[in-house]
Amino acid sequence: MIGTNPQLRRALRLGANAVLVGALYWLNEHNSAPEVRLGILYVVPVLLVTWQDGVGAGLVFTVGTVLLRYQVGLEQLDAGTPLSERLSTEGAFLVVVGVGMAGLWQLRRTQAELERLASYDQLTGALHAPAITTRLATELERARRYRRPLALLYLDLDDFKAVNDRHGHSTGDAVLRLVGDAVQRAVRQADVVGRLGGDEFAVLMPETDGPVALAAATRLAVSVRTAFQGTPSVTASIGLVASIEPGGIPEELLRRADAAMYQAKRAGKDRVVQFAD
Repeated sequence: MIGTNPQLRRALRLGANAVLVGALYWLNEHNSAPEVRLGILYVVPVLLVTWQDGVGAGLVFTVGTVLLRYQVGLEQLDAGTPLSERLSTEGAFLVVVGVGMAGLWQLRRTQAELERLASYDQLTGALHAPAITTRLATELERARRYRRPLALLYLDLDDFKAVNDRHGHSTGDAVLRLVGDAVQRAVRQADVVGRLGGDEFAVLMPETDGPVALAAATRLAVSVRTAFQGTPSVTASIGLVASIEPGGIPEELLRRADAAMYQAKRAGKDRVVQFAD
């Protein structure tokens, strides 16, 4: 389907902009009023391509439109008009396009940074709670559609309030950063790490069944425990939900993982408990 195929969407976008360039070329070629300059309109598809598909694609379209403009300009050049005038016109077009492309490139960078700030926790580098919930809904739908396994870990640091009380909030923040790094290192590249708030983290594990998720959660508990040398000592209780049934929803999954995590707390902390119906 087009909506789920980025390569096809990109090809359609580029094709549509190529058609626009062709339409502008036809208008320029059949322009009955040479004093009306239509060539500047080539800026539109060039900047559209730059915004949608990057500077590389924009440069390709720039070269193509300059050649088309130059050809039509030569055909419409009055007798006796020096060629340098045509070349200077194309130079001015390139300057306009270059400024526009540079502005769009900077705007895209700013937009990407804002999107990153909106999705990621600046302290730990993990996804924010709304972002991890959205990703969970997406992965759950995919697991339901293709009947694939999915696992969710819910991690809560043990006695973290005491760390803040005894060592201060700056130390607490440093602990959270180290935990975030430890979790990221302990999981696979395909897994998704989120910070649910305070000292609570979630790890979404696509294509993962119960035994594999349990082994990963156990390694994660060890990774957190060994991430700190000396004071303060930090451990985590981890709840696990795996092999989700098709009727599950993100909030229900999080509730079950949270319930399993509290079972781990009651069982003595620093351990993994898998949710059981």
